[in-house]
Amino acid sequence: MLDWIDLHPYTLLIITFIILVSQEIIGFIGKNQLQEFVWLVYVKVGTQLSLSDSFKLYSTKVSEIQRLNKEKRLISAQDEYAKWTKLNRQVDKLTGEIAQLKDELSKNKSSINSLVNLFITLLTTVPLWFFRVWFRKSALFYLPPHYLPHTLEWILAIPFFPVGTIGLTVWIFAVKQVISSLVFLLTFPFEQPTSKPVKVEKVVEVKN
Repeated sequence: MLDWIDLHPYTLLIITFIILVSQEIIGFIGKNQLQEFVWLVYVKVGTQLSLSDSFKLYSTKVSEIQRLNKEKRLISAQDEYAKWTKLNRQVDKLTGEIAQLKDELSKNKSSINSLVNLFITLLTTVPLWFFRVWFRKSALFYLPPHYLPHTLEWILAIPFFPVGTIGLTVWIFAVKQVISSLVFLLTFPFEQPTSKPVKVEKVVEVKN
């Protein structure tokens, strides 16, 4: 019986399946790529909403440099050299200031990365460990009699169940293996092909 949390075994199967799929997707995409994506979203949203003075100043300077570059494209460097040079100096100055602001904003990146790591852990790791402990003695489903060899059924029932019972630990292991195999089959055609091994002929030195 599933106590404390009213989870039907089928519901528990589906929840763990979704978590394991999410875990595999995150692993496939890569944690670093997710961190970079969240950081870019954070910078974009922070710039648009002016979440702090740094974001507000950054947004103002980006708009200003876009305006100056547009103005530069509308004039000829040869015909209006003095004006073009003045605009170019302003652009160079703003470029340096924007780079400095980016460095200041990037100090928050480690905090963003830590939050992303925490979110991934809470999403894909903590629930599985909790389920494994809390539902360790809860049977999820039963195999038909003599469906598998007795020894295999006994192994699948380890450590708490009678023969023919499937628990959460075995279910998680089986699902992970299936998902990993499917990912391999789907990604294998796009992998960089490995060159065919060439047999190296052994050269025998003949002594005179």
